[in-house]
Amino acid sequence: MPLYQSDWERKPSHVHAYRIITSKEIGHYHLIEGFSQPSNGSNYDKHTHFFAGVVSFENGHYHRYYGISGPAIPSVDGTHYHLLSGSTYLAYNEPVDIPHGGVVYQEGEKERHRHSYRGKTFEIVGNEPLNW
Repeated sequence: MPLYQSDWERKPSHVHAYRIITSKEIGHYHLIEGFSQPSNGSNYDKHTHFFAGVVSFENGHYHRYYGISGPAIPSVDGTHYHLLSGSTYLAYNEPVDIPHGGVVYQEGEKERHRHSYRGKTFEIVGNEPLNW
């Protein structure tokens, strides 16, 4: 059964899609996209969602990120959205030659950086789409 505007008063379980470009650091930026974790909530109850993932692979590296969205903000179409903001985990400025992947931090050996991000969710879905 699809969710209609009146269904939002029943606080259904749902997730949100998001797509955000990070700040530009050391000549590059990353794409953050994914789905929030499920949460039961309505347009007006100020519920939040946990979100986490790995940014796009750019400049020979990636960053991890995680956070909790801002509270639900009602939209004129009868749904709602959430604001997302934060910063990524650190990554080396230059790619590290590790034969099997992974992350190795050694204090003082190489410079590291992070990116900030700010955006909002845009689509409400019941579950992550198949083959996403």
